[in-house]
Amino acid sequence: MAPINTISQSVKYGLHYAASWPDASFLILRKFLWMILFSVLHWHQYSYVIAHFRSDTLMEIIDNLGTCLAFTLMGVKLVIAWAHHSLLRKILITMDEECKKYAVMDTNNLISKTAHLSFCLTTGIMSLYVISTIFYAIDVLMPKETNITTSRKLLLKMDLPFDASRWPIYNLVITVQYFFQASSAFMLSVFTALLLMVVLHVGCQIDIMCQTLTNTRYEKEEQLKFFISRHQDIIIFSEQIEQFFTYTALIQLLTCTIITCCLGYLIIIELNTTNESSMLTKCVVFYISISFEGLIYSFAGEYLSDKSKLIGNTAYEFLWYNLHPNESRLLIPVILRSQRGFTFTCGKFSSLSMETFTSMMKASASYISVLLAMT
Repeated sequence: MAPINTISQSVKYGLHYAASWPDASFLILRKFLWMILFSVLHWHQYSYVIAHFRSDTLMEIIDNLGTCLAFTLMGVKLVIAWAHHSLLRKILITMDEECKKYAVMDTNNLISKTAHLSFCLTTGIMSLYVISTIFYAIDVLMPKETNITTSRKLLLKMDLPFDASRWPIYNLVITVQYFFQASSAFMLSVFTALLLMVVLHVGCQIDIMCQTLTNTRYEKEEQLKFFISRHQDIIIFSEQIEQFFTYTALIQLLTCTIITCCLGYLIIIELNTTNESSMLTKCVVFYISISFEGLIYSFAGEYLSDKSKLIGNTAYEFLWYNLHPNESRLLIPVILRSQRGFTFTCGKFSSLSMETFTSMMKASASYISVLLAMT
């Protein structure tokens, strides 16, 4: 029977697909192919935006810009993951080693419960993103009867150097565009699921550490020293998470604010002007997906902060006043350090929390009101 591990299999397969899993085969070749595909298609996307900037309406410009920013976000995440390849390797190895090393202390089967929860949540997130691409493309993939004889619409608006309206070129372009869109959405979800998986692992290890101290009868000073050393290990691991995800979180929150603003504006306009359910459904599903992604990053910061407080509370409730003064002093650094919390920031600027998410949504709503005033 294979040992239980908090590394989700869905995230593992996703990192393989994104050419980010350590020691995967043909990594350099796969990275090169992804860069070529992404660069070519993204170049044609922004070429269309620039070429039609003066002729398109404000609604069309916002729609095109929001779509382009989503793919830009995916590209930035991919580059950051490739640049921190060795750091990601350390994080995954640490997760594997900790699950094996501390499984003996896990009397409540927290590792297996966390592994199951992590697999369900990460698989659900990745499925949500892929399904959202179907709703986004449904207007093009399943056109109305009245639109068959008219000019064919592309799934993603691009300034292509050839006539893409003729068969079979049109079918080929639509297939490539949907593959690009589905792959981008899938890879976006992979790194969001990776963050959630790592954060759940940290919470699991903190729970095991705290339960070991409170549920085991205190007999010798080595138990306190283990608690302190384990706390230091978790601090080092949380710093690695911060280093890997901090700039990803920064670009995530910035683009989420802009994209939710664009989508919110489009949703309001669609509700007030047209009765096309396909366009409205596309915008609503896209809005939910991108908002949910910002929510996950904010939740990760809030979760780590709460777990840090749990360590301080466990140390304080250990009846330290009944111990020998030399032993009770060992808990003082733990309590002081837990008050600072585990730092998870966006670009080293500010700590992430649920308050950050609400601020992002409020800022997006303010920008929507400005755009509506300009319409």
